Amino acid sequence: MSILHLVRHGQASFGANDYDNLSPKGVQQSIELGKALTKQQSTFDHVIVGPHRRHIQTFEGIKEGYSLTDLPEPVIEKEFAENQLMEIAQYFIPKILNTSKTTKQIFEECEPKERHDKFLELFQIVAQKWMNEELDLSKPGFEGFSVFRSRIANVLKGIQGSLTDKSNIMIVTSGGAISGVYAEVISCSHEDIQKLNFGIKNMSISEFLMTTEGFTLKAFNSSLIPEELETFI
Repeated sequence: MSILHLVRHGQASFGANDYDNLSPKGVQQSIELGKALTKQQSTFDHVIVGPHRRHIQTFEGIKEGYSLTDLPEPVIEKEFAENQLMEIAQYFIPKILNTSKTTKQIFEECEPKERHDKFLELFQIVAQKWMNEELDLSKPGFEGFSVFRSRIANVLKGIQGSLTDKSNIMIVTSGGAISGVYAEVISCSHEDIQKLNFGIKNMSISEFLMTTEGFTLKAFNSSLIPEELETFI
């Protein structure tokens, strides 16, 4: 039996020109998780890291804080990329609001304290339409929800078929991908998947037992970093 330890990346750069970088707090979170894993003497014999910069930066932070042994060299797995909901939202929010302004311009006109909640409100509308396959994704070329679900299912099958000799596998990825894994293991609705996605903490760990027969949920969204460092972006 193996255990998959799925780690959500540290806080990214929400509101910046490039979201796909850890914020200073995100770097701190990743180092703190490495220290916490050392303290509880967690060991890993295989590491998989998603392809985004925030994934790679998160693993580098974990490695910096982890001092029990040398962590294995990570395998970069593109199939653990996040879904494209952030990009899809940025593309479709102006269309939903029937405006020629860009998403960035829309939120620059909001009061700073209102931007986060307003974005989440509109993001959830787009996310629901994406999961219900109600958006025309052909022109922008975005990944549909069913394609995303298939991608996650296939990468899990690949791990199940090739890594059952490993005991503890760390996978650094994003909240959407973790929600996708959960949905493959636990039958749940689109609404449940969306709620899970928004509730996964940065640097939290979700654990799944893996055998040749299938997967079982062991723990979900567990945080080992100090409470004052916990974030959700």
